Amino acid sequence: MNALRLRLVSFFFLACCALPTRTVAVAQAGASATPAVAEGTATTALLRVYRARRFVGSGLAPSIFVDDKEVVRIGNGRRATIKLTPGSHTVRSDDKSSAIALDARPGQEYYVRVDEEPGAWKGHGKLTLLMPEQGSAEYKLQKPAEENRQIAKDMLAEDAEASSDQKK
Repeated sequence: MNALRLRLVSFFFLACCALPTRTVAVAQAGASATPAVAEGTATTALLRVYRARRFVGSGLAPSIFVDDKEVVRIGNGRRATIKLTPGSHTVRSDDKSSAIALDARPGQEYYVRVDEEPGAWKGHGKLTLLMPEQGSAEYKLQKPAEENRQIAKDMLAEDAEASSDQKK
């Protein structure tokens, strides 16, 4: 009886912890994302990917793929900026069902939030394309991705906010 009660309490606790991220992801899924113009990027577009700090799935770091090439692993409370050539790109995480198709334009910025969704054996990263007004504010709150989780460094742009923080 106690084992059953413990399982039920654990299940409801995990369900309550995961509920806010799902609600936000569903609310944002229908929003159209209008890209912002990036300064100083006349030949490339910038894809700003971040993951807000949450307790659920905090030990996991889902991979971010651009056109099936692993670029970076986004840890809890981390961010990264990926340079994109103009044209069509597919951005996905380790959850292949949440892929985002982008038509990147030079000088544009796109914001993608990674939400860690609970799974049967491990979690998976769900991607949500955001409007620049929301994405830019949330992006600045996160820390840059760790050096050892940056896979394709040639595709990553230097984090301007991080370099200005280090100068202070």
